[in-house]
Amino acid sequence: MRIRLRLGRRGKRRKTDVRLTMLCAGALCLLLVCCIGLIRYFRDAGRAAQSREAVQTLYGSPYEESETAADRPRMRQFSVAFRKDAPEAENAAAVPAVMNWPDNPSLAVSPAIKKLQRQNKDIIGWLTLPDSLGQAVVQRDNTYYLKRDCLGYHNANGALFLEEGISLKTRPDTYIIFGHNMKTGEMFGALRLYEDAGYYRKNAIIDFDVLYEDGRYVVFAVADVDTAQGMRRYVPFMQLPGMEANARRDCIRKLQTYSQIYSPIPVDPEDQLLLLVTCMGTEESRRVVAARRLREGETQEGIAALLQSARRR
Repeated sequence: MRIRLRLGRRGKRRKTDVRLTMLCAGALCLLLVCCIGLIRYFRDAGRAAQSREAVQTLYGSPYEESETAADRPRMRQFSVAFRKDAPEAENAAAVPAVMNWPDNPSLAVSPAIKKLQRQNKDIIGWLTLPDSLGQAVVQRDNTYYLKRDCLGYHNANGALFLEEGISLKTRPDTYIIFGHNMKTGEMFGALRLYEDAGYYRKNAIIDFDVLYEDGRYVVFAVADVDTAQGMRRYVPFMQLPGMEANARRDCIRKLQTYSQIYSPIPVDPEDQLLLLVTCMGTEESRRVVAARRLREGETQEGIAALLQSARRR
């Protein structure tokens, strides 16, 4: 009887030891996977920074030394307002009717963007957020650049990319740009800064320059919204491009209603819009930083004075 008890106890100890060994091995494997994931995360963050710096260097010197003033296209002035009923070019016979870029009817490409396109033909613009972001914007489909940087190299940080359905053959009434919400601040990780009213007041004016014109915009909403119809904060912002005026007005008002910041900036359906979109926790939630183009006669000084009444809700 004693021998059987001893054998039974030894058997239980062996089972316990096996279980402990398996648990330890599993924990070590999990730790190893996490370490590898962290190494890749920070490696990709470093590579993303290197790619950003490389394209910033190119974008910072937009003209070739050999180019003369006559070679440089006349880019649209920041203060000219967007109008859906913009007049056709004077030389309409030489320009297809579909090419409706009012101040650039010949579709001359910005020399700065042209330089970037030598590195990657998918680059269509440059987005600048004061003190936080200066990055190339690409356009292909809505999945290709989720895990590739702006030069096309594989990277978990991805790239900033323009919604695939927005055509640049004509001047869009709305730009929608996507980017990952990286904790390192890369891509659209910096959008969280706009939650602070003080930061917003100082950095509300942002630039988005595309192939055929330069643009300056002022942020009017920093909204956390839902993308699934029927949810409490559902806003159909993806349908803004090409929306009719009444639906467009309603969508703008919803973005303002759900904004974390109260902004005194007036917005109308006729304004050209720029939406910066990133993920927020769940599959159906998005952070949308919404801006509208500066209107004719508006100045940075005037906007700054208006923004003094902006506050956190």
